[in-house]
Amino acid sequence: MIILKWEPKTGIWCEEEDGVDKLKKNFFGQEKDGKVFLNPEEALYVITFLNGTCYIHEQTAGFNEIASYYIGKNPRLMIDYNAYRDWRDRGLILKKFSEVKLPKHEGKKPKGEKRYPSRSIKQESLSSQAYWYPESLFSVLDDEKVGQHLFNTHWFGQLGVYRQERGNLLRMDFMETIFLSRHFSLKVIESPTGKPVTGDQILAQVSKKREYAKRLYEVYEDWRLKGYVVKTGFKFGSHFRIYFPGASPALSPGRQEGEDREWIHSRHVLHVFPKEQKLLVSEWARAVRVAHSVKKTFLLSVPDLKEKDMSELGAASHFLAYRRKKQGQNLVREDPAADKSRYLLAAFSEDDHIGGVELASLLKKAESLGLQLLLSITDRETSITYYVLNKILLPDSRHEYYEIEWMKP
Repeated sequence: MIILKWEPKTGIWCEEEDGVDKLKKNFFGQEKDGKVFLNPEEALYVITFLNGTCYIHEQTAGFNEIASYYIGKNPRLMIDYNAYRDWRDRGLILKKFSEVKLPKHEGKKPKGEKRYPSRSIKQESLSSQAYWYPESLFSVLDDEKVGQHLFNTHWFGQLGVYRQERGNLLRMDFMETIFLSRHFSLKVIESPTGKPVTGDQILAQVSKKREYAKRLYEVYEDWRLKGYVVKTGFKFGSHFRIYFPGASPALSPGRQEGEDREWIHSRHVLHVFPKEQKLLVSEWARAVRVAHSVKKTFLLSVPDLKEKDMSELGAASHFLAYRRKKQGQNLVREDPAADKSRYLLAAFSEDDHIGGVELASLLKKAESLGLQLLLSITDRETSITYYVLNKILLPDSRHEYYEIEWMKP
């Protein structure tokens, strides 16, 4: 049994020799003057799972009494506690960010950064014109030769019927229409009026109908200018599906002229998370799960962020997470006193809302510490899913992008 003492003004601590040894051996708490002081999450774990007993003024204090006192200081205590409990149940160490003195080697660039290739798109000057349908948010090009060229060479729009190879009209969504107007000199006629319309005018029209249209287009344009093919990600619960430079519906990898077409499948989907938006965590996690279920990498963008947008994060609700390392032929858990933490862990529940600025601020904070951001999401049955975010280095981009991967500790 581990005996704890609690004085609300002083904290929760263990002073008995056996208990102190057990807690220190398992990296609980902070030692001071021969005592080990525990934070609320640690104390709740000890009395629930390690046969601990806590006393306040010679009376035992139970889980709810302790939690009810500290919930006033940290309203998210129960969400944080469940993340702590799950990590500890796996035999791993989790420390409150505010309680750890970061060693000198913290602050280096985190592992997990991934450099994506870039190939400038070959811009052309088109002599054809497309007709823009404002209420439908798409345009149609009926010049068959130009339409086939744009579709087969650059994979713009949809030629005919999707995957059926019949029909000769090229239908383009609003982002493709704007991009071709800006960068391929495509002339666009507004169908109801018969008057020419520019890409900027189309974007202004769409912005009145669709929230965050400008943000979506900025991300679309960023990837397209670097040679990527960007198509709708609607079927996968995301804004875009991404094909790496060189992809074409006409020449699938390994296909020779004259062979039957083998349809190309995307390997990445991209979701744009506007900084002003708040999203239910369960909806966001569902989109990630859909992508992973079809073996696609989920990419995230929070565009148009400025330094002034970043929020100052309170350290009380975040953890430094440690895993295991190889020692000889064995795997041993990392020691917070000797090993660099791997992750900045932020805990959420499935009923939380997370904002674009909040997520971006967490990413920036983790990056400044040389850590990867790890999100723990607790469902209503206390099961936890973990997602780790890796920064993408996209050459000459003014936006920041991240891969999100499901992670099992």
